[in-house]
Amino acid sequence: MRIAKRLNEAKTMMEQAGREGSSAEWLLMHVLDVDRTGLLVRLSDELTPEQDLRFSEYLLAHVHGVPVQHLIGYQPFYGRDFRVTPDVLIPRPETEELIVFVTERLKRESFTAGQIVDIGTGSGAIGITLALELEQPVTTVDISPAAITVAKQNQAALGGDVTFLEGDLLAPLADNSVRVLVSNPPYIEEEELLSEVVFDHEPHLALFGGKDGLVFYRRLVEESGRVLRDDFRLIAFEIGHNQGPEVQMMLKERYPNAETGILKDINGKDRIVYAERKDCTA
Repeated sequence: MRIAKRLNEAKTMMEQAGREGSSAEWLLMHVLDVDRTGLLVRLSDELTPEQDLRFSEYLLAHVHGVPVQHLIGYQPFYGRDFRVTPDVLIPRPETEELIVFVTERLKRESFTAGQIVDIGTGSGAIGITLALELEQPVTTVDISPAAITVAKQNQAALGGDVTFLEGDLLAPLADNSVRVLVSNPPYIEEEELLSEVVFDHEPHLALFGGKDGLVFYRRLVEESGRVLRDDFRLIAFEIGHNQGPEVQMMLKERYPNAETGILKDINGKDRIVYAERKDCTA
């Protein structure tokens, strides 16, 4: 069967199963070991029996809830492919907006090792990307040794001056050492319904933030007073769409001399809360 016809059948299958039709493209590109351009130029070719069988197995696995990223082994993020496993949260496109915000604020400044910190390493998507885009050293912290292993594999493949620490939120960090604090902490409310693709295959440790989803923001803001320097530059958190005002108030009460704000994502939903000290730029 020609690739074009097989792909159309697969897209229909995905949509009937409640999945994204584009998932079929990603899986077929992986089977053929091509990018999207390579797939398009081969649409008139035929799949070998082995390729067709492998493609069918991937499609069936995804229909039954296995994320595409776990089947192909990676997730594109900010122009780079990050290895992902069930031990780490799959990086979301919305998180790229956190990278854009932080890099725009800091791109003309210099920092020493330990001053830029990402809490909740996961795959390393935030920490590694910031290190590469800013060309600055970044320290990351995660409580999961398995997640740190994945992040180190990504750093080895992609580069970046990144230090990986294991521990609970800010616990491994020295007093009065941090000038930039970035985090995409677990923020899903414990009663929120998630698709089985997410609930059954991504680490709950990286998803759920207590009954109201704000447990880790409270801890981060409360504990940040110990690790942040008096001349801290920026705090930036990714948030759930309904959490902006409460997280902003936490930061405003804790750091009354800083400018705080809420930024919306490309879909018009609250996505980033920040506290910034413009008087402390380098």
